Amino acid sequence: MNQTAQVGKALLALMLLTGCSSLPLVEVPSENQNSRVNHLVIHFTSEAFDPSLKALTQTSDRPVSAHYLIPRLDDASYPYATLKIFKLVSETDRAWHAGESQWFRETALNDRSIGIELVNRSGCASDATPSKQLKLLAALCRFEDYPSDQIAVLIQLIQGIIERHPEISPVNVVGHADIAPDRKVDPGPQFPWQTLHQAGIGAWYFERDKAFYLDWITSNPLGIARAQSALALVGYPIDVTGEQDHQSQRATRAFQMHYRPDNFTGLIDAETVAITLALLNRYKPMLLETLQIPTHDFKTP
Repeated sequence: MNQTAQVGKALLALMLLTGCSSLPLVEVPSENQNSRVNHLVIHFTSEAFDPSLKALTQTSDRPVSAHYLIPRLDDASYPYATLKIFKLVSETDRAWHAGESQWFRETALNDRSIGIELVNRSGCASDATPSKQLKLLAALCRFEDYPSDQIAVLIQLIQGIIERHPEISPVNVVGHADIAPDRKVDPGPQFPWQTLHQAGIGAWYFERDKAFYLDWITSNPLGIARAQSALALVGYPIDVTGEQDHQSQRATRAFQMHYRPDNFTGLIDAETVAITLALLNRYKPMLLETLQIPTHDFKTP
């Protein structure tokens, strides 16, 4: 090979290497975009810190993960003197935390959510029963309180997440039970949803709206089917069957643990309906028309 050919090959190789290492990209950010993240899901681990961290970070037969893990100081397996937030998965990546789930008829929630696990050893036995009414969780579960310092750290974390992902609306801050009521109960009735709302996180209803709808349904009863439709409009995965069957009880129970945690039988009653309508009135008042239900003065607390 002559010298000219050798030089030509060398130049070609250099051009290829240069092209691979430095593409001539021009970055022009489009205004037509948003975050892929528009849901936030809160869980409890059902285990102490050490086994929770291992389960969420190591390979297993049933691999799971979350974006964040928040421990508690009264856990003997937690090795630090102060609370630290453990980041396990980047917010830009997909964690495996939601599983089979649905919210506002949206599925594949792992693709669009951030998952936070709280170390909390609550847990339940199966509620399966041949009878029409499910076994009460109060008899099947052990629900632990959440320490105030753990919740304070959680609030601080979520406030930052919502700032980075403003597509997360109040109604899309949910618990695992809300999006998978047929198989999950976390974060349970001890979780302080109203405290989070007071910190600007998540949805809650106005008491005056609840009182208005309690009075309204006294003379305008909805019936089970319309009540189920209202729960579906709030986001819950519930089939409108007109019967308080098991799937209805599980979805209603998840709603009650979130918005009425002192009474979560799973049976639709007047107060459950009133809270559901008060939430719709505050966050999605236009949907009340589909149920032929009047709106209240939702602009005033």
